[in-house]
Amino acid sequence: MTKPSIQILNNSQYKNLFLPNVDEQSLSNNSKIQVYRVENYLKGIIMPVIPYRTTFNFLVFITKGSMTQHVDNGAYTLSAGEVINIKQGNIVATLSLSDDAEGFFVTYENEIVTDISLGSNDVKFFTMNPYVVLEPENASWVQRILELLEEETHSENRVTEICITLLKTLLLKIIRTDIETKTPMNRQLDIAFQFRELVQKFHIDHKNVLFYANVLHISENYLNKCVKEATSKSPKQWINEISILHSQILLQDKSRDIAGIAFELKYNSPSYFTRLFKKVTGYSPSDYRKHKFLL
Repeated sequence: MTKPSIQILNNSQYKNLFLPNVDEQSLSNNSKIQVYRVENYLKGIIMPVIPYRTTFNFLVFITKGSMTQHVDNGAYTLSAGEVINIKQGNIVATLSLSDDAEGFFVTYENEIVTDISLGSNDVKFFTMNPYVVLEPENASWVQRILELLEEETHSENRVTEICITLLKTLLLKIIRTDIETKTPMNRQLDIAFQFRELVQKFHIDHKNVLFYANVLHISENYLNKCVKEATSKSPKQWINEISILHSQILLQDKSRDIAGIAFELKYNSPSYFTRLFKKVTGYSPSDYRKHKFLL
């Protein structure tokens, strides 16, 4: 049986599928960098019952109300002064948006990331930490930059280089603010980044931490220390959550039985898979399928 593949959406497809109230100007906007107000752009958003991937990157900054966004193996609830940056290829879904939510929704194509030329440590840090809480003075600073970026992107005489510079400034401010708050060691961050990339690739066949430590040529204890300090999660938790996220995608195919999914993901038994699934999601696989995919 062919595995169901998760939908990959470009910016236009995202608008058409989830934003029925978006205006024609926004719908036809194909710019590499786009800036919208949450309260206008996401008004009436159709909340997806299945996750999806995007071919573009996007950043959400909330100034009022709240928004809950699923990213890869977790969910983040943003309120005023909080930001989330989601990279191309992440598995995402908007889970909720309060009626009074306000803020900025910024999309930027992957080719822009190359033009921005962030340092390798900056890129890795933002990849590992998509969700950032800003202090009031930093949140105010970020909002002012977003207003300038919004003004430039909506100008008839917009200058792409100015848009790129403003976006780079915005990202660097958020990254460096978060680094100052968390101050992880560069070595630990680098190992944690490599570990997560390896887990995305090998989690089906390798669910033990020692395998990843051996690939990275470090001890299991050191890997545990690096990942825990950089991400606040243990390596085993990352492995379990990423694997269970994969199973959520397989559950989209209602013809698949749960035992078959458990064995396909190389769990020793369906009962163990069910216990782990409930531990990670709060649902049994059958209840998750019923509540998340069939309602």
